[in-house]
Amino acid sequence: MTPPRPSPEAAPADTRRTAATRTAGGGLVCAAVALVLVGSTLWPTVAGVVLAALGIGLGIAALVRSRGTGRRRLLVVSAVAAIVLGALSLLTGGARLALWPVAQAYQECVAGTLTLSGAAQCQQELEDGIWNYLSGGPAAAASEDDAAGASTASTSNAPPDPEPATARP
Repeated sequence: MTPPRPSPEAAPADTRRTAATRTAGGGLVCAAVALVLVGSTLWPTVAGVVLAALGIGLGIAALVRSRGTGRRRLLVVSAVAAIVLGALSLLTGGARLALWPVAQAYQECVAGTLTLSGAAQCQQELEDGIWNYLSGGPAAAASEDDAAGASTASTSNAPPDPEPATARP
């Protein structure tokens, strides 16, 4: 009687390609979730930045693992997409965290406005706040208080009303 034949094992190139495909897929998922999270509140933005860095790392690892495997065009495209999405998420989330006070003030301003002119004013305050924050000027909250004070000061510069008619003899 002859012993049973051992089952053929996967070729090393196939196992490497499978591992690289899974790594690239994981990188794409991490980068896509990060892209969604970085536009949210503080802790989801922090989680998005971490996931973006993980997506970049997995994309690079997938490129390294794909070396030496045959037919790897789709694998390289998905790994590069993970790296690009991760980099975009990392830059967006990093900038948002670096300018957190200004971004938070903008979010509150937009949430409280109902008109297009109000949204345009929020956009202008955001741009002014970013430049003030980056140049080391007053904080965004102080510039908002100044803007609010300037708008009330412009209405208070009107000439005083004449005395009411009841005060005359």
